Amino acid sequence: MPIFHSILRKIGALGLLLCCLPAFSLELFGETTTHDPSTIVEDDGVYWTFGTGNGTEGMVARYSTDLINWQAGPTVFPIGSWPNWINQRVPEFGGNFWAPDLIKMNGRYYIYYSAFSEASPPTSAIGVAVSDSLNNPNWQDLGMVVSTQTDPQTAGGPMNAIDPGVYRDTSGNVWMIYGSHYSGLYIIQIDPSTGLRLGNARYQAIGNDGDWNEFEGAQVQYIDGYYYAFVNRGDCCAGSDSNYYILVGRSTSPTGPFLDRNGVNLWSYGSGNGDPNAASTVLKTDGRYIGPGHFGYLNYNGQHLASIHYYDGNTANGWPSRLDLLKINMVNGWPSFTRNFSLSGSSSSSSSSSSSGAALADGRYTLVARHSGKVMEVADASTAGAANIQQWQSNGGLHQQFDVSRQTSGVYSIVAAHSGQSLDVFEWNTEPGGNIVQWENWGGEPQQFNILPAEDGYYEIRSVLSGLALDVEGISDANGANIFQWTPTGNYNQQWSFQPVTGSSSSSSSSSSSSSSSSSSSSSSSSSSSSSSSSSSSTSSTSSTSSSSSSSNSSSSSSSSSSSSSSSSSSGGAINAVSAMVVINNDWGGGYCASLQLENTGNSAVTWEVTVAVEGTVNSLWNGNWEQSGGNLVVSGVSWNAVLQPGQGSSSVGFCAAR
Repeated sequence: MPIFHSILRKIGALGLLLCCLPAFSLELFGETTTHDPSTIVEDDGVYWTFGTGNGTEGMVARYSTDLINWQAGPTVFPIGSWPNWINQRVPEFGGNFWAPDLIKMNGRYYIYYSAFSEASPPTSAIGVAVSDSLNNPNWQDLGMVVSTQTDPQTAGGPMNAIDPGVYRDTSGNVWMIYGSHYSGLYIIQIDPSTGLRLGNARYQAIGNDGDWNEFEGAQVQYIDGYYYAFVNRGDCCAGSDSNYYILVGRSTSPTGPFLDRNGVNLWSYGSGNGDPNAASTVLKTDGRYIGPGHFGYLNYNGQHLASIHYYDGNTANGWPSRLDLLKINMVNGWPSFTRNFSLSGSSSSSSSSSSSGAALADGRYTLVARHSGKVMEVADASTAGAANIQQWQSNGGLHQQFDVSRQTSGVYSIVAAHSGQSLDVFEWNTEPGGNIVQWENWGGEPQQFNILPAEDGYYEIRSVLSGLALDVEGISDANGANIFQWTPTGNYNQQWSFQPVTGSSSSSSSSSSSSSSSSSSSSSSSSSSSSSSSSSSSTSSTSSTSSSSSSSNSSSSSSSSSSSSSSSSSSGGAINAVSAMVVINNDWGGGYCASLQLENTGNSAVTWEVTVAVEGTVNSLWNGNWEQSGGNLVVSGVSWNAVLQPGQGSSSVGFCAAR
């Protein structure tokens, strides 16, 4: 999918040299949600990492041009499209690939991936695929590298063939460390000409002398005279309850033995979770950064950098897991890690999400196009679904104001203040030219956006669904010029100034309730100015005529109600009923995504909180605050949807869960 050739652009003039800037805690922005991130690899100025699938995807992709602002890329092996050999080697495989790793060999890009099945007994395999490009991928599978069925078994049980870590030695030979639990972690050699295993030798690396152990997710990297083996120990995948940590051993050989700081061989390290405070631990839980895992290495302009995932302590249960970057400092021959650093060769503005180094704050904004000075608006101040988004001279109407809210995943929702409806990529379009409309707020990918710093205080708005930028069509400066999505170019018609609306409560829940009364005045103020825009009218009507397919797309699951409950809360001393229903939108057996449909059935406004029965474990929720206790999910609103007026309904909250 050739969507990235024109992604490269001028980042901005460099300011002060790094040596003259104070260090700060590096923070990543955009689509940072990932688990088990691969080694970060660069392709023509774009940095890529791949991670474990999320239950609906094979291997997720993330990319960045500056290592700070991240976007979602195309999935590798979407569900149902995996190579046929996996069905034989991994019976009952469900399509959720684990913990890939990435390496460039002979000008091509190789991704090593884990396929795991909980069949009895559990079976797994590692395969490899190759692409000529990461920016314009054409993945071709090359087959199996190792598997449970073909590797020797030890006293600890069968080989758990997962978590590949691919690396080079100083002679250019390529190796892969892999495995977890059961029989331990081993190293084999890889043939760079085929990407497959070279020879039959297998070297013991990390574990409990071939017996059960608590290690996984290893990677080896040569730094300053030693090969360092970084490996995870403890309990993965438990969100805020995870006690995952990373320890290290080193060797003068790429195949070990790897000894810790006390000279103990990592191959004979015992069966338990160990001590995260031991001398050889290099990363453990630190504040909001819970359970760090899956080390990857990147040499960035001479800096030793580590990529990991962590569970986010700022959320109710630590999910989602996120990508993180740290700097590695070598002290007396051993690595230490810090988040307090700046990227080498970057100015302060290019190594943070904005000139102030902070994410765009939640609030109500007017969005001004840089090239024209005109503002984004909902055409004709319409409150209808599929109403078109365009630019127009500012008139102060609510239909020219948007409530911007950063979700726990790091992406943003952009909600029209007059209607309470969200900006939406019409009909799930992933191609350049896909139109932008307003639609009932349900929180899915067509309504998720990354807001990325451009320059001089302006931002780009990119769709999470497509990776494309919101663009004023034809670089037009005319009233009524259409806003759609287009390949990122860095041009001024793709840059927006977010101007805070003074005196606003920044709550589209209250504004949406009042918009029915106030939008008439804003409608009248804009209707006269909009009536003369025939091109705008035709664009809007075109969107409306095809809204039936969008309607079926976004509301197709409304009939598949799975459970409901009611809750009451008080406002001003009165007790008001809020009904809640869970509606499953997408079900793949091992998990599902759903929306929460709310309605205030009382006679006065209410700040809502509801408890609903859910199946499985919720791992992400958008547009709400939440906490799960057993089979009950407690949800309350965020700033812009926390208040429901009498008779008002909302389906803005959504979540995904694993069974």
